[in-house]
Amino acid sequence: MTFIDPTQQPPTPGLIAGYVILTLVSLACTIWAIQLGRHRTHYRLFFSVRVLFPIAILILALENATLAASGKLMAQTIEGISVVEVHPLVRAIFVLQTFEVPILLIVMFEVTYLIHKRRSVNFCGMYFDEGRRLNNTQAMSCMLRNSIRSLATVLLVMGLMVNFDFITSNVPIDELAGRAGWWTLFEEEGTFQQELHLLLSLLPIAVLVAVSFYLSTMMWRYGTSSSMIVHSSICNPWFYCFFGTLAMAAGQLFAEQLYPVMSNTGILIFIITIEAVMVEVDKDIVAIENEASFLVCVALKGDQISVARPSMAEQQQRNDTVLLQDEEIPTITSDQADIIDAVDVQAGGVVSSNLVESDGQIDVEVKFEDEETPAVKGVDGVASSTPGELNAQDDATNDDHNKETEERGATVNDKKER
Repeated sequence: MTFIDPTQQPPTPGLIAGYVILTLVSLACTIWAIQLGRHRTHYRLFFSVRVLFPIAILILALENATLAASGKLMAQTIEGISVVEVHPLVRAIFVLQTFEVPILLIVMFEVTYLIHKRRSVNFCGMYFDEGRRLNNTQAMSCMLRNSIRSLATVLLVMGLMVNFDFITSNVPIDELAGRAGWWTLFEEEGTFQQELHLLLSLLPIAVLVAVSFYLSTMMWRYGTSSSMIVHSSICNPWFYCFFGTLAMAAGQLFAEQLYPVMSNTGILIFIITIEAVMVEVDKDIVAIENEASFLVCVALKGDQISVARPSMAEQQQRNDTVLLQDEEIPTITSDQADIIDAVDVQAGGVVSSNLVESDGQIDVEVKFEDEETPAVKGVDGVASSTPGELNAQDDATNDDHNKETEERGATVNDKKER
């Protein structure tokens, strides 16, 4: 958090150029954050990510723009009072600036919580299954999320107290609150009461750095071991927030000459890394949803293949076909089957039977066929007689021949006796 010191010299052209660059980059990051929040369903569900995050980046852009224009404001005075102390934009920045750290804290936590929940990976004592919290972790989840919000509220109140000088000891070091970093705090001599104002100005970002170190480590571990998109090494995009946190922490170490520009640069780098990780989170969530959709399609296709599910019309048609087949096929009783078998054995030939239905009863017509004697055909190729008729004719011819032979034998015997 930086303030404009009206007692100091206006910023140099190099610092003005740096503030202008930070302002332009902050505006670009604001547009990027708005696009991520509007076009991603999983981000639209979080108010802090969808609305508050772009607002925090826009506040940072306004702060850098005010610092770039501070030289012109310092040169103007009204009744001996510098315009920079009474300008409405500066007073608005004093209020809005305190919202940056609490919003970034909540956004960092919500993004980390989101990806662990969607992937059902344990996070801060919370356990998930199929993207939902388990019943035995609801109390832990409620306590943890509310504790983060409570911490953000405390940091907001602390920033307001520092910006409006509610805690002051009227010593020269108080004038450095918000304008110097940890280096000045350890270099300047004074009691704890005298350095309390400067310490409180540095404490909000120190808390954000501590929490972000833990959350970024959790994010890095997730990207290395649990991400849907597998990376070949630990040097993957999921470690962006970790190094962004390092940059933000390094920006808090400088003295009053470089602290304003370096502090805002570190915060902006941290914001860029958050947005870069949000892109990776979006890719991973899309991969999770695609895999879930694929598994659902496979399950439905498996049911269609393994279980026949005919429609009502097809089922009715099958039932009608079975009924018609049952009506056309006659039933042979056991007595009729015995008759056919007995006749077949006695005939010694091939038996062909026909089933004739009359008055609800089934009669059996049996026909005998000689396997060895084919039907005799006439000249025109039409069968003249059946095998049974031919056998009868042969028997009659044999009888006549035997009678003639007997008569001839009797005549010869009579002649011999004479």
